[in-house]
Amino acid sequence: MYRRIVATMLTLAIIVAGFVPVMADAPFEGFTYNFWGDYVPTPAAYVPVLSVGGRDFGIGDFTTPQDISSDLYGNIYVADTGNNRIVKFDRNIELVWVIDSFLRDGQPDSFNSPNGIFVSEDMLIHIADTESRRIITLDQEGNFVREIGPPEFGDLDEAVDFRPLKVLVDRGGRVFVSALHVVEGMMTFNSDGDFMGYYGTIRVFFNPIDMLWRFLSTQEQRARQAMFIPTEFAGMDIDPYGFIFATNRAPWGDNMVQRLNPRGENVLLNLNTNVQVTGSQRYRITGPLSGRSMFVDVAARSHGMFSVLDSIRGRVYTYDSEGNLLYAFAGIGNILGMSRNPVAIEAVGDSLLILDDRRGHIIYFEPTEYGNLINSAIALAYDGDGAGAVEKWTRLLEIDEHFTLAHVGIGRAHLAAGENRLAMEYLQRGMDVRYYSVALRRFRTEILSEVLPYVLTVGLAGAVAIVGFRIFKRFKKGGAVS
Repeated sequence: MYRRIVATMLTLAIIVAGFVPVMADAPFEGFTYNFWGDYVPTPAAYVPVLSVGGRDFGIGDFTTPQDISSDLYGNIYVADTGNNRIVKFDRNIELVWVIDSFLRDGQPDSFNSPNGIFVSEDMLIHIADTESRRIITLDQEGNFVREIGPPEFGDLDEAVDFRPLKVLVDRGGRVFVSALHVVEGMMTFNSDGDFMGYYGTIRVFFNPIDMLWRFLSTQEQRARQAMFIPTEFAGMDIDPYGFIFATNRAPWGDNMVQRLNPRGENVLLNLNTNVQVTGSQRYRITGPLSGRSMFVDVAARSHGMFSVLDSIRGRVYTYDSEGNLLYAFAGIGNILGMSRNPVAIEAVGDSLLILDDRRGHIIYFEPTEYGNLINSAIALAYDGDGAGAVEKWTRLLEIDEHFTLAHVGIGRAHLAAGENRLAMEYLQRGMDVRYYSVALRRFRTEILSEVLPYVLTVGLAGAVAIVGFRIFKRFKKGGAVS
């Protein structure tokens, strides 16, 4: 009965979402930042359509769920941490199964605080079973496949306190694990489960206040103070191109989210340094919802886009491949679309799901027409379809004429088509200094190539006329003397 009600609600919600007006009635205000980093209100890019918990399916409330994942077919998996179980739903939000135990080598086994979950392309389910200090892999029927335990470090006799928090598996079968108090980077295991080393690093940044206190402290006091060491990765995801996105909870620095290549190097772009990829650009120092954003999770999406979840204000920030903020939405609260303590985010197609561990709910967001236009324009431009992207950007400007990335997108399309004057106009509106310089240089070359032949012709004709006139005067003068 519960499943039928929830499925009907979601079906109606999705149908309604397809006709969501541009200025949809959302409990929050959409916004972005302009070139200078100023707050600019926008129509809502996403609106909430449903919020569901375990009780809606007759399986009891989720208890401090910590992670959410999806597979190639849109099925959804929840790590219900407090209940020591994994819950699977299909794309229509029908409950498929609940796994709280399994057989391992013929013996019954169970989870102990499963914090992370990831479904790989081969449809295997990988679970970070934190307090059991292992990574468990199950198939779609819940059968045990393998276990990865604490890594071995050669001749070291000291036991390793291996408590995995998040897990990720790439196409090659490599397993990436974020573990509690492991600050060297992600622990990596090969497809056979053997420890390979660490992947990715988090640079250490100093809190200016802590630095001041350290400067004013005595040597004995400094010895008792906490060391400046990096934190472990908080959230991880992998995009269709094999790049791994990872976030950390470091309150200082500009690498709160990283895009790691196969060598573990951060290749995330941020071309406009006025707007850092750090969520909120301006914030209160004290009081409710104060302080910098804290990215607890990331959802890698198609065409270079990614969405990060800010646990401080409950917001979702979506960026493109160049680090431009496309849109931001959601917030902290008790009504539909707001969360109390968001811990994880997942993308299923263009839909976005937020997991709220305090309420034990999954909140579903669908894009409005405004959000769909942005997603489509970015995808078309990324694929090189300039004409298709211009059509979307133009429609977007009819809705929000202050959306600078639309001007940039149209300007770049005109630049690619060789229409340099038009490109300059749009790029100037979009404050795209880099491409405006390219358009200006090409426009100057274009003008010179058009004007220079006439200038040279007129100059040559003038020079010939002057020389001829002087020769004529000389001959005329010579004739007069004789």
